[in-house]
Amino acid sequence: MAAGAKVGIKVMSIVIGIPVGIVTKKAVERLWVTVRPEHPPRKPTESDVRWADAIAWGALSATGIVIADLLTRRSAEAAFRAITGNQPPAAKAAKGAKKLEQASEKSKATTD
Repeated sequence: MAAGAKVGIKVMSIVIGIPVGIVTKKAVERLWVTVRPEHPPRKPTESDVRWADAIAWGALSATGIVIADLLTRRSAEAAFRAITGNQPPAAKAAKGAKKLEQASEKSKATTD
């Protein structure tokens, strides 16, 4: 795939990702305040933050980040298809996935 396509999908991801990130942040904070009428524990290292609150905030934040990332990527891919009429470039594989694939190939080679 051409370098222009990779740059294009990155630009679309940034343009889509910024508002998605802002909305996600506000939604996560609003959900926290709805469930627990306290401010979220921004710094879990502070002495007055309880373990349960810090863990719950971390889990809620991580869930929001994953959803925002998925929404951004899928929206950028759809926009790329709509604008260019071509398939977007494949997403870069995570390091863990590469290592798992290499380990799988090594184990196949040793069993043969």
